[in-house]
Amino acid sequence: MGGTDLDILGEVAGAQQLLHIGLCLHDDLLDGDRMRHGTANLIARVTDVGLASGLAADVAERQAMAAGLLAGDLALNAAIRALLSVPALDHVRQRLATETTSALERTIAGELIDVRSEVIPPVQAEPLRVAELKTAGYSVALPLRMGAIAAGVTSESVLDGLHRIGIAFGIAYQLVDDDLGLFGSAAHTGKSVLSDVQRGKRTEHIREAYSRAGAPDRAVLDRLLGFGDATENDVEAVREIVVRTGARDSVRETVDKHLEHGIRLAHAGLPAALAGHLTRLALTLRERTR
Repeated sequence: MGGTDLDILGEVAGAQQLLHIGLCLHDDLLDGDRMRHGTANLIARVTDVGLASGLAADVAERQAMAAGLLAGDLALNAAIRALLSVPALDHVRQRLATETTSALERTIAGELIDVRSEVIPPVQAEPLRVAELKTAGYSVALPLRMGAIAAGVTSESVLDGLHRIGIAFGIAYQLVDDDLGLFGSAAHTGKSVLSDVQRGKRTEHIREAYSRAGAPDRAVLDRLLGFGDATENDVEAVREIVVRTGARDSVRETVDKHLEHGIRLAHAGLPAALAGHLTRLALTLRERTR
């Protein structure tokens, strides 16, 4: 977008990464996950240290949960502090911080909808809305807008265009992530393929499968989704229904639709070099394995 100041770029990118770390810590806490990128996360490590020191299991767990929550808070706070001290004019620093806090509010809303959806019928869930709020906004649209603002862009129409591009690509990313969460390999994703089924997560795969399935398959999904002791065989039964009903193919078509929409917007409204770069990145989503 015409920016040339690498000092500002580095500070803004670092703040974005701090925001991501904080939200991942909170996400692991909410989801009960103990792995992140194939290794034990902070919650798991604090739990292990507590148990090794002789704490009772429930006490070690509480200490770990507190550590995860507070570390996430600390990272989010550090992100805002970093943006308020970037080497830029006051109005640029304020706009960067405001953009980030606004995106954070939307992410919290998406996280809340996602958690609440676990206890409603799958057909009533809104996984695409959750993907827009929880993932696309802060992880794709926000960094695009922050980069433009750091480069000196003030046009609201340009910033709005970047937001719409980021939302399209971010939803596609989340849908592929959900696909890997059900069909991927834990060795590649660094995440258990059991967790989404055990939590009863209402992904677009599940919403589509439930809406297409007959009564017997719905009964299987009702029995297995949200069952904390679900096994690999149980997850395989869910996978089979998702594939047989055409739900997985439907999700793939939705991914392609959002990718194509984002690419069209990018080439229509952005400098050619940036549009080409984002297009290349977006097209790699189809081949993700982690």
